[in-house]
Amino acid sequence: MLFTADHDEPRRILQKFIAAEINPFVDEWESNGIFPAHELFKKLGDLGFLGLNKPVEFGGQGLDYSYALMMAEELGAIKCGGVPMAIGVQTDMATPALARFGSDEVRREFLSPAIAGDAVACVGVSEPGAGSDVASIKTQARSDGDDYVINGGKMWITNGVQADWICLLANTSDDQVHRNKSLICVPMKAKGVQVARKLDKMGMRSSDTAQIFFDNVRVPKRNRIGEEGKGFTYQMVQSRRSGCGARPPASRRMNSSSPRPSNTRAIERRSESRSSTTRPSISSWRRCRPRSNCCARWSTARPRRWSRAKT
Repeated sequence: MLFTADHDEPRRILQKFIAAEINPFVDEWESNGIFPAHELFKKLGDLGFLGLNKPVEFGGQGLDYSYALMMAEELGAIKCGGVPMAIGVQTDMATPALARFGSDEVRREFLSPAIAGDAVACVGVSEPGAGSDVASIKTQARSDGDDYVINGGKMWITNGVQADWICLLANTSDDQVHRNKSLICVPMKAKGVQVARKLDKMGMRSSDTAQIFFDNVRVPKRNRIGEEGKGFTYQMVQSRRSGCGARPPASRRMNSSSPRPSNTRAIERRSESRSSTTRPSISSWRRCRPRSNCCARWSTARPRRWSRAKT
């Protein structure tokens, strides 16, 4: 995957945003143990950065994943780990399964506000006895007519203190552990949802992390993402997509004056050879939907058009 000139303008806008709206306040947010997620996410949403590769029908830009990778690189310039982690939860952990498998109704209710920055999202998987062992979660969502009644608890939930809704993984049947789970969008203001405490962490302090309890929380089954019993699979899919500023920005990568391994050229030649046969061509222009205005802010030479890889 190679970046092109089409990535330059959004990259420059994001760099300016981080320098003006995030880095000057990092020390304060780290000291306070929280950052203003609603305020910051709204600004990112207005610029189009919370839905780069999300469907245009729900406010996203509909671009290929290279733009999300560009954004992940630039988030590495933030002078702390907590804020890019929180942004990554919004874009790449709480919403990918919803964007791909959710019904239009549930996407309008939960995905569109998350892309616009009007709502903060979190993902509820980990529990005190089941962190990376997703199959062992105990939270239950019992069927009751057209509703689920949820009981259980989640731990170490990033954005949990400020979130408006949670993408919750819960057991919805007594089937095998990989076939009995469903993903459900649960409003955090629903009766019975309790943010028990905000965890006081040693690091990543600007990102709020919560313990959350669910006591007979009733939500409509229409809030379920995709098919019942497919939640484990959906969660594995969206876990693969998570990336929160994992690479340094372009300005801090190896330059010509940096020491280079002796086999660098061989590696580059093999990479170029593979790229010439497997890299998707970017040869057609897609005119943005009238509802999307971020393109006009991101480009002056081509204010209404973006390039997009063919699929």
